[in-house]
Amino acid sequence: MGALLMLAVIPVFVGLLACMPVPIGNPERSSIDPEISGIWVWEADGESGELYLFQPYDKRTWLMIGVALEEGAEYVGDSPELHSAEQTFRALASGEVSATGFTATNTIIFKAWLTRLGGKQFMTWEPVGGFAPNGSHLPEFWWVLRLDKRDRDHFDVYMVNGEHEVFEDIRAHMKAYEEEHEFADEDEYLRYLQKMRPKWERALGKVASHVDDEDLYEETGTFTRLPQDLTSKASELFREVIEFSAE
Repeated sequence: MGALLMLAVIPVFVGLLACMPVPIGNPERSSIDPEISGIWVWEADGESGELYLFQPYDKRTWLMIGVALEEGAEYVGDSPELHSAEQTFRALASGEVSATGFTATNTIIFKAWLTRLGGKQFMTWEPVGGFAPNGSHLPEFWWVLRLDKRDRDHFDVYMVNGEHEVFEDIRAHMKAYEEEHEFADEDEYLRYLQKMRPKWERALGKVASHVDDEDLYEETGTFTRLPQDLTSKASELFREVIEFSAE
């Protein structure tokens, strides 16, 4: 469920073999960056129109909620251009959150945390909601992104390609384990993931500390902070989609 919603809201991820079979970093030992908390607009490949709320869940992690700006069922007028963060700001400022203005009907929810490897900062996104095939809440994948802060109001993200050759041996080990332990319960599999996580982190950190290998990262996009005067309206949009989803 989380994967389908993610791909619906952020088309740039379609077709990328970038998800990771383990989380990177330990959310229990991480610390949030207060400058990242708040509402941001996504922009990538000349497309925008998505808002992301990084809400501190505790001192270590965020609850990250994403919504797409959509025209209401009774929207009147020309469809707005949403090719940049600035155009998204103008569109949000121009109409109300209502049937005749703008709304949101899809959402994604992730748990997010930071970790530093090889002198670079990474953010892990863990899908929230839904069930794994075995009936557990254990995600089948995580997204891991290198995070480069340009200034207080902009940061770029580069998705780590989990298929990169630096992870080839580790993936082969995990594939063999999964074939041999096809019916392992969730607790056993969690222990195995915890055992494998340092191997992935060492491989990623080793590469990141030397060069930004073009094959290791996908240039994914930019987050731009929402202007303060649009915060109330954006908050309405998040409430709208949460209430819609609950109906």
